[in-house]
Amino acid sequence: MAPRIFCRDLCHARNEPLPGMGNAATRYALLPWPRGDWRSPRYDSAGMSSEISLAIQLANAAGIHVALVSGTLSGLFCDGIVAHITGPEDAARLLHKLAAGEALEGESDERKTILCCADSRHDACCARYGFATWKALVAEADPEKFHVLQTTHLGGCRFAASIIVLPERARYGKLEPHQVAEFLKCLEDGIPFLPGYRGNPALAEIDQALEHAASSWAAAHNMSAPTQFVPGELKHADERHFTAVISGKTLQITLNRIRFPLNGNCRSIGGTPPHGEVLRWVASSVELCA
Repeated sequence: MAPRIFCRDLCHARNEPLPGMGNAATRYALLPWPRGDWRSPRYDSAGMSSEISLAIQLANAAGIHVALVSGTLSGLFCDGIVAHITGPEDAARLLHKLAAGEALEGESDERKTILCCADSRHDACCARYGFATWKALVAEADPEKFHVLQTTHLGGCRFAASIIVLPERARYGKLEPHQVAEFLKCLEDGIPFLPGYRGNPALAEIDQALEHAASSWAAAHNMSAPTQFVPGELKHADERHFTAVISGKTLQITLNRIRFPLNGNCRSIGGTPPHGEVLRWVASSVELCA
């Protein structure tokens, strides 16, 4: 029997980059739910009342990503506040409150929350890669500083293990267990873990790729993050040039838009056609100006 092929492995073999894929929801709400009861879509999970299901969908429509989580969370979490839940009707009421743009009332939790997708119901890569990374995070993260939770689908199965860090809404991908210690150290220091960083969620895709390229150069040369970007000559639609200023030094950065084969999840493998395509901005050169 031929070995199973996973979408994450195909993505890795195709060298599709992480930077530029850091888009994130405006807000995240976390609802405790037994992992064995998760279903896809999450609002159809086992044991979930129609009231909660509808409330999740309303919150999603309002731009709030409602994730089901497994771990030590004691109530509904959003924007650093944990609200106690007395039952299904109360959970639905609180989700409606969030959907209306209101804030939760409850206990403050100022720790960084690390969400690790391990949703086997959604994609095999989330289970294969996400669970191992989640175990490493739980083993190494200081619970006084970090709250690590398993979560339902976060998007980007081909980038498993898929991570979101709150409150920054910073997205990470392809995080391996052996990288966890360095990842946590970067979070403690308030800087992105660049090898797995998908990009600044406040920026457009091309600007995420640009910032990541400049930041990676700066980190490799023990310099601070870039402070200024200036667009340069536009030769054609698929090539852009920028100037970045880092610690008084000037970089010339070239980005090219490249087409990659795409299998967004494991279910798409072996289909007809065998894969889709995606256009991505990639840093083709980063040069120090004389």
